[in-house]
Amino acid sequence: MSAAPSVPNFGCTCARMRKLTRRLTRIYDAHLAAQAIKVTQYSLLANAAAGERTLSELAAELEMDRSTLSRNLAPLAAQGWVEISVGADSRSRSISVTAAGRRKLKAVLPLWRKAQCEIESLLGTKSVGTLHQDIEHALAALPMLSGKRA
Repeated sequence: MSAAPSVPNFGCTCARMRKLTRRLTRIYDAHLAAQAIKVTQYSLLANAAAGERTLSELAAELEMDRSTLSRNLAPLAAQGWVEISVGADSRSRSISVTAAGRRKLKAVLPLWRKAQCEIESLLGTKSVGTLHQDIEHALAALPMLSGKRA
């Protein structure tokens, strides 16, 4: 007979992280609403602006499923902020940020900064720094989509 797993010391870590993420998202979205963009869209746009690459490459960087990324990029493409084109071969897709997308990023950045400052004001700069360190530690320790550690 195998031993029963020990009782966890804490409640569900995933549920707590998702709750935290929803609260943070509401703050960012409230600030970004003036530019009619959500923080999830801003994040995708900012990551895409780092340079043209395939959807598969961007999905891997963001640790997202390629089909989820495509679905989330569709509204950005509809706004004319990103362009998705045929890649090096007919099966791959390449993503690039358009001039309109770069203008949107420039307009949204001050609002994002205000949201970030609000978070730091509410939590304290030291706590935010610790939170970032803890997140980086967790990302390094947990397996990626491929099952590898970071």
